[in-house]
Amino acid sequence: MEENIAVKNIKKQQHPKFVRWALLIGIVVILNIFFVVIQQIIFPAPDYLTYCPRPTVQARDASSCDSQNGVWTEYPQKPIIQDSSMKEITGYCDYSAKCQPAYKQARGQQRLYSFILMTVLGVIAIVIGVVPIGSSIVSSGLSYGGVVALVIGSMQYWGDAGNWLRLIISAIALIALIGIGVRRFGDERHE
Repeated sequence: MEENIAVKNIKKQQHPKFVRWALLIGIVVILNIFFVVIQQIIFPAPDYLTYCPRPTVQARDASSCDSQNGVWTEYPQKPIIQDSSMKEITGYCDYSAKCQPAYKQARGQQRLYSFILMTVLGVIAIVIGVVPIGSSIVSSGLSYGGVVALVIGSMQYWGDAGNWLRLIISAIALIALIGIGVRRFGDERHE
């Protein structure tokens, strides 16, 4: 009988606050590392060299630049002569001018899909964290981790989003967080 009481007292002991905080921060960090790895597996970033391969030979004139899918740009000043036996270099070849728009479009699409995925994962983590699961530290870690996932997803896509989309993203996030806070942590009214 006394042994059961001792076991119950050990189970009810509170851990030091730094241990609780360490666990909470660990859950937030590892949860978001997990989310980012999922994001990278499902929506890998486009490889720049796939869209804009490096030339094996540098173009020295407009025709060789064009044949390597580049854009030739003339120097505005007098041509540079490197060696008397070499042809004058009158400009340079911009190898990324033609391929950059396609890469930028693919990167923007990948960021949009990543944003959507991180938003969904963040909301799921917040919802699971709000549901009482027996451990306030785990619930808090999931909730905070979900908020961080929303921030990470928004930051990744923020530069590609227009002003109106930014406003909508911000408003939805604010309304969702306030709604969860009021429902879950609202002050109890005593009459």
